[in-house]
Amino acid sequence: MGGFVSFYSASPRVEGTRRVAARHAWNQDGSHVTKTTVAVIGGGISGLAAAWALQKRRVPYLLLESGDRFGGVIRTEEERGFLIEAGPDAILAQKPEGIALCRELGLGERLIPTDSERRTVYVLHRRRLHPLPEGMMLAVPTRILPLVASGLFSWPSKLRMGLELVIPGRNGDADESIASFLRRRFGHEAVERLGEPLLAGIHAGDPERLSILATFPRFRELERAHGSLIRGLRRAKPPAASPAAPPPAAFQSLRGGLGELVAALVARLDPAALRLRARVVRIDAAAGGYALATDGGSVGATRVVVAAPGPRVAESLVALAPEAARALAAIPFASSATVALGYRRHDVAHALDGYGMVVPATEGLRTNALSFVSSKFPYRAPEGHVLLRGFLGGVRDPDALSLRDDEMIDVVTTEMKDVLGLTGEPVLSRVYRWPAGTPQLEVGHLERMRAVERGLAGLAGLFLTGAGVRSTGIPDCVADGTRAGLLAAEGPR
Repeated sequence: MGGFVSFYSASPRVEGTRRVAARHAWNQDGSHVTKTTVAVIGGGISGLAAAWALQKRRVPYLLLESGDRFGGVIRTEEERGFLIEAGPDAILAQKPEGIALCRELGLGERLIPTDSERRTVYVLHRRRLHPLPEGMMLAVPTRILPLVASGLFSWPSKLRMGLELVIPGRNGDADESIASFLRRRFGHEAVERLGEPLLAGIHAGDPERLSILATFPRFRELERAHGSLIRGLRRAKPPAASPAAPPPAAFQSLRGGLGELVAALVARLDPAALRLRARVVRIDAAAGGYALATDGGSVGATRVVVAAPGPRVAESLVALAPEAARALAAIPFASSATVALGYRRHDVAHALDGYGMVVPATEGLRTNALSFVSSKFPYRAPEGHVLLRGFLGGVRDPDALSLRDDEMIDVVTTEMKDVLGLTGEPVLSRVYRWPAGTPQLEVGHLERMRAVERGLAGLAGLFLTGAGVRSTGIPDCVADGTRAGLLAAEGPR
């Protein structure tokens, strides 16, 4: 796409942190081209964070999103007083980037913590709900008495978990699965009754395949530094809070749902720089940068930030960076669905005195987890009602998305009827499907990413970010998207 003949559509302008997003041009063959300094591919939270970083640096950009809305898996809907999160429903507070972005956008007063008095997470075992012992971090017990008193584990398993204090740590940098790591540190029940269901709920994944180095690197670091995770976590634990000052919430959300974060970003970004239904089908090197072929026309950019899921953007990189494209295409993604159910409070016998429940695969159910949404956060259900959210699919049940919506609703309501004491029909039900929506950071993921970096090494001004590249979760995506945006603002490397 060489030989641009171009002109500015208007004189360059600066409005606060906004600057003219693009200029118009034509190829020598007469086809229309939009030229900009940085093209950002992907309008999920990573791409939005990259665009925001560019705008604050007053660097012209175009944000290209293939779908008809921004936000990626973040989607909030409201109906009849129920506030429903179709995707993620909380921001991890221990990682500051997500909360900091909310405050920067003027949403600080909208932040709400999880209910500190109803923090219990339940595990379904033999069709009974068992509270997760206090002090458990994934499958790592940091308090002895709650573990001893728990009915979730057998006595041999409790003793085996306690022996972790004297089991030698493993040296070296070799990757291993989360299941392998937990099994050698804590035994098989720790994997079966905690590791597997928690990871099915968090990552829609299989701990036998997920990488410890890519998902929970801190556990490996604690093992190296202290020989024992129990010992390491105890030493790293902050001082106990006084009764008058309960521990800070591990998660926060926004009063109107996480969709408020997306709406605030889109409102602050330059409207002229935002393109929906603009799928990038090919990226080529061009004089002075890159040429992007999209469904909405051609784009010429000096630099490019790729913030779309790896497999979806891999095809567009085949001609430009074949090694990187192959590595990105190999990142597995799991499909899942969420089922939102609104009930009258008197039709649910369970106290719902916690955040929700996880379901081990050994229970033989299709429901992976169930969140007690209206107990976890306020403003989620109208007076006299509760909101629940079931999770289906993932690596455990890849055929779940072949079910019709009514079949998914029936699965969750039937399987949870006796567990929660459901006596009436839901007054609201919604199904949200996420085909290939959750990246699986499997064993060898870091090596795969090194192959991607090698494949992109000779391409000055092309930067990669997004879920499944280095990490997952809103704070990490915000941090890495911001990093990519700042690098692109500085210029080619």
